[in-house]
Amino acid sequence: MALKNYFWDENSTRYQLISSQQGGNYNWLFLPGGPGADSQYLEELAKGLALPGNTWLIDLPNNGSNDVSDDYDFNAWFELLLPLIKRFENPVLVGQSFGGMFPLLFPQLEKLLSGFVILNSSPTLWHETANRIAKEKDKPSMEAPLQEFVQNPNPNTFKAALMACAPYYFTDETLDEGKEVLQNLPFNYHAANWWQMKVAELNFRAEWIPQEVKTLIICGTEDCMTPPELFENDSRFKRNNIIIETIQNAGHMPWIDDWDKVEQLFKQFISRLKFANIA
Repeated sequence: MALKNYFWDENSTRYQLISSQQGGNYNWLFLPGGPGADSQYLEELAKGLALPGNTWLIDLPNNGSNDVSDDYDFNAWFELLLPLIKRFENPVLVGQSFGGMFPLLFPQLEKLLSGFVILNSSPTLWHETANRIAKEKDKPSMEAPLQEFVQNPNPNTFKAALMACAPYYFTDETLDEGKEVLQNLPFNYHAANWWQMKVAELNFRAEWIPQEVKTLIICGTEDCMTPPELFENDSRFKRNNIIIETIQNAGHMPWIDDWDKVEQLFKQFISRLKFANIA
């Protein structure tokens, strides 16, 4: 088993250096979803893309296997995102699901990021849209296991709820592969529980719409958790610096369904970044 190349800062945020490539001096920062999902599920994507510069997986305190404290207050995360970004030159944030939502609460990122990639996420509360799309696609109900988790949060009820979500995340063709990813993924359910309550408390809605930061938003037509229309129908994100791409027949982790298309979109995005630096 290969040793992980981990670093921690004074806030207990964990950084894993995945690769260093020639071709650019960017720092690609992969922020995972959940929240609570260990960033390891992004490792194959982050490595396979061979992005120019340094590529990092980021785990905030008590995310995934980055255990810090049994009684950790996840509200502290609001104080940690900006400091971690400021550690890097030419940071490009790549956020999946929660990892794409959370940064949208920080207008300060406009002056900090060199680029932003959002993978299968949402700029607003997503639950009603997700439920409607799931019904249209005849997905099985996940209401009972989710309610059981909300009423009695523990590792067992969370794992049952997570596996019930799998048909919402993955296509029929990749469902078994997706379930295997979820089954083996270190996941702090306390973080997930916190975020579900926090988005309701905040009435979650993006406070930052990138104004000049080059931004790529990737969606999947079969993603029933964060359906494409959440971004496609939000007029605030119809800007020249923002490109929204929806991959056909792809779910919540589109690189599992169509690696070539995801790779192509990243290559095009890199070209945009480099052109912006030259211009």
